[in-house]
Amino acid sequence: MERSDVPVGHKRPRTAGMYQRRRAVTACLPCRTRKTKCDNIRPACGFCMRHNAQCTYGDTANDHSSFDPASLAILDRVNHVIKLLETHSSRSSHEIVSSSNQEVPQVSPDISSYEDRIVNDLDIQDELRLDTPRFPATINNCEGILRWPIFHNLAPCVESFVFETENQDSQIPNRPVSLGRGIQEDDIIPLAGRFLSYVHIKNPILDVSDFTRHVRDASMNGLRWDGQSCLILLACALGCLAVPFDSMSTWESTQSIDIPPVVWMETGATYYLAAKKRLGLIEPSLLSIQCLFLCGVFEMYSMRALSAWEYFNQACCQLQNLFWKRGLSRPSTDEQDSRKSRQLEQRLYWSCMKSEFELRCEIPLPSSGISRFDLSDVLPSPPTELLSPPSQDHGPVSPVMNHDEEGSWFYYLAEISFRRIMNRAFASIGGDGEGSWITNFQQMRIRHDLFKEQIEFWYSHIPPQINLNQGKECNPELAHYIRARVMAFREWIHRPFLYYAIHKSIDDAFMAQAMPLARKCLDLCLEHQLLIQPHLHHGTWYVARSCMTRALLLIAAFRCGKIEMPENWREGLDHALRTLRYWATKSLDLQRAADVLQDLIDAL
Repeated sequence: MERSDVPVGHKRPRTAGMYQRRRAVTACLPCRTRKTKCDNIRPACGFCMRHNAQCTYGDTANDHSSFDPASLAILDRVNHVIKLLETHSSRSSHEIVSSSNQEVPQVSPDISSYEDRIVNDLDIQDELRLDTPRFPATINNCEGILRWPIFHNLAPCVESFVFETENQDSQIPNRPVSLGRGIQEDDIIPLAGRFLSYVHIKNPILDVSDFTRHVRDASMNGLRWDGQSCLILLACALGCLAVPFDSMSTWESTQSIDIPPVVWMETGATYYLAAKKRLGLIEPSLLSIQCLFLCGVFEMYSMRALSAWEYFNQACCQLQNLFWKRGLSRPSTDEQDSRKSRQLEQRLYWSCMKSEFELRCEIPLPSSGISRFDLSDVLPSPPTELLSPPSQDHGPVSPVMNHDEEGSWFYYLAEISFRRIMNRAFASIGGDGEGSWITNFQQMRIRHDLFKEQIEFWYSHIPPQINLNQGKECNPELAHYIRARVMAFREWIHRPFLYYAIHKSIDDAFMAQAMPLARKCLDLCLEHQLLIQPHLHHGTWYVARSCMTRALLLIAAFRCGKIEMPENWREGLDHALRTLRYWATKSLDLQRAADVLQDLIDAL
């Protein structure tokens, strides 16, 4: 039946005047960014509720009427830096191409469009590559360097020192069983204070005010068989192991090495054992995830990396399950509790994901998949107490609780932003293996220039509180770690050119460009090597392994006979071996690495 045959009495005629088209409802900003359908529910749409994202609409994105002046000041500063980074990254990609094209011979006519594809496709490639079980360990760690052709028939082909020594723990001499000082209620407050000052400052995953209240209660009324007591025991265990950072410490005397006395290490083990007895009694929750994460931190302090990964992985899996359940449940009616939970979830997300990935950079392990949750654009929020410090007294623990919280949060956010840049560099530069460093020299040069400018820009915007170059009153420990991060990043983006210079002939067409960058890689290795200090902390195991990595790079360069070595490069080898030998008393995989390095040094 044709439209003209439809009886007029059944339907009213549709005219433009009667059905004036309405403007479509604007989606929230996260959905607009992702180009996905938004249900426009307020105050938070369904997608943002499921993924615990900050839901903002164009008409309310700048509504900060509920924030106090301190909050507005911090938000303004953070937004300013993020805007600078975003505009700088998009601008720099085009500037770098034009400058690098003048230096590289035989430039392909579509090199500019190729670089654009790198930038545009990087996010998709990152997700695929970073979740690959053997990546990025095989391209980054010391075992990977031992598989370089220059070491063929000179060093053992090892998949992982950790896996190789996993079943040899019984060979470590056992210390007589001792409780140390034992668990004493009078020690709870000072140990919790040490935990907050030296451990929590780097991963602020707890609500400090709640933690303070429970610590005070435990010191007065005793520990219970519940989750909060488990958390307190873990904090005390870490407080036993944590020591203050001494920027002047050296290897010259064992008296200056920053490690706790044996009695405190034994006491820490006692607290840890008591905490693990309670761990299985906790139902899956934010509290159980916090406990699992701190178990992983304790294992890292104890140089048991594989055990640490098991706890970090469990924390990641429980957090994913919590996100799934949160997406299917109705939101809390208590706005204050809901906001506090969201803040803790954000911090746990970043800390768990970062800790798991850092281990996967050294050990070929599978990913938990937590990075696939769409929280990568939601930076964790500082605690309310930091934005609006309360005036009332919180008892005997409060002076310790507020210890450099501002510097702690600057460091935490800087670590998160650094990890995002480093992940992109891993995927972009190392995603196709060392072979691409030989076959795609021009593209590697472009990527090097791009990431070099990004890390320099990032470091120039590190606040004075944690920046050795900008603040005389900065936190020396946090500033030291930030500086080390930058040096490690710069060494990584120069590594392809060291590989190229080692394994290509001296008359290669690109050798003139590769050689200065290869020498720069060696300079960075040596500078970073001599910066290492004897200090026990969450990342000491990584530090020891990175010493092995840099020593292998120096040895590989010397053996090829084509590269001018830094003046005191052998001092760097001695420093690396000394570091490995010292910490090898606590870790069999470090002992195995030290033995391999010793053999290579003896063969020079």
